Amino acid sequence: MRRVGYWISEKKRRKLNFEEHRELFRNAGIDLVMIDLKKSLEGQGPFDLLIHKVTDIFAKAVHGHESSEDALENLETYIQNHPECVVLDSLDRIRCVLNRYTQYQRVSTCQAMKDNRCMIPAFVELNSANVHENKEKLARAGVTFPLVCKPILAHGSSFAHQISIIFSEEFLKDIDPPCVAQSFINHSAILYKILVVGCKQFIIQRPSLKNLYPGNYPTIFFDTQEVSKADSDHPLNAVDYATLQDQPTKPDWVYLDQLGQSMRETMELDLFGFDVIIDSETSQYGIIDINFFPGFEAIDSFFELLLEHIVRVLDARDRGELVNGRLLSPPQDPANVNILNQLNLQTRRPQTNDVNGKGRPGTMSPSPVIKFCPRDLEGSVPEHKYIGGNNNNVIASKEDGIRDEESDNNVGTPAINSSTTCSKGKLGTPSWGYVQPSQNPNQPSKLI
Repeated sequence: MRRVGYWISEKKRRKLNFEEHRELFRNAGIDLVMIDLKKSLEGQGPFDLLIHKVTDIFAKAVHGHESSEDALENLETYIQNHPECVVLDSLDRIRCVLNRYTQYQRVSTCQAMKDNRCMIPAFVELNSANVHENKEKLARAGVTFPLVCKPILAHGSSFAHQISIIFSEEFLKDIDPPCVAQSFINHSAILYKILVVGCKQFIIQRPSLKNLYPGNYPTIFFDTQEVSKADSDHPLNAVDYATLQDQPTKPDWVYLDQLGQSMRETMELDLFGFDVIIDSETSQYGIIDINFFPGFEAIDSFFELLLEHIVRVLDARDRGELVNGRLLSPPQDPANVNILNQLNLQTRRPQTNDVNGKGRPGTMSPSPVIKFCPRDLEGSVPEHKYIGGNNNNVIASKEDGIRDEESDNNVGTPAINSSTTCSKGKLGTPSWGYVQPSQNPNQPSKLI
């Protein structure tokens, strides 16, 4: 009986319950064992293969968390002492993915980048809040407005998902280093998540940020997990597909599948995912994010696929066919592309007329618009000021009331004022107003 050890966080186990699939693995001749990183792995082994997601532990260890450092040392010591044990995935490769700047550098070496069909939006690492210095770095790197600021730490903390969008030089003061600043590429509010399980790729279509344009607008702060959920109904992904110029480019599914294979070889990972957008103007494919061991619960047959890959890897190991501890990808079959879902574009929220839209009247029913609030005077970003929540739920103080006027579609678009705060941690009532649509794409809609 082969032995496979695994470690994932308790939160991850609630979504992917390995214990429920012990019988599945046992029927394939594999004893599935949950390991304890607080205890010596020598006493828990031997293991033929280890599966892990220790990005949270990595992140804590970077900041000097003693028990996390001990857990990593325990894992690394066992791996070094047992070269026959296959690891999904290499800890060195995980370190590369933890840092957004190094992961982008790695992606830039991908074979798919050799032609002009795929790219990474221009990016630069910023380690200072000095506006003049950052302005020069952005110019040298070719990063244009609007730009996206992402924390340098890509995993292991909720802060890794707190993103800001800056629209002009005036608001470069909102940069919160260390971070990666990257040109925002309009992609008609759709992204493609490529999930890689061993030698197989799965494509998921998800909502994303709507098209945005440079201008003298306050910085937007938001959580990416709120914007790109499968059922996301967020103001930042409001679009109007009834308008021809907003129609998203149809993806080449076979090419996306090929991209998955190419990225697997580049990143040298077997359990990961990455996000792809399609430039609304050039139709180029852009890779904008990489995630180790992402939400595989989206794949119904994940454990069967994982088991199949593990068996193939261990069989190849026994035959001496692994290359650098990894299984070589088989030739691609264009007729066998795994597309898990496609968005129903007709049900997406219509384009709104706020400061970051195109400013034209929506051709579908009105939808809420958020008045985005900048940082406070101290320069920090209070957690409650991040825009988030399905159905535009906004945390407000209980002193705020609701206007008595009934909504009238002919008057304008209802607006949520998100500058209110939470009173003693209780969810209050949002304050509503009405927005008079602006016909000028560079002018905000007027709240009345």
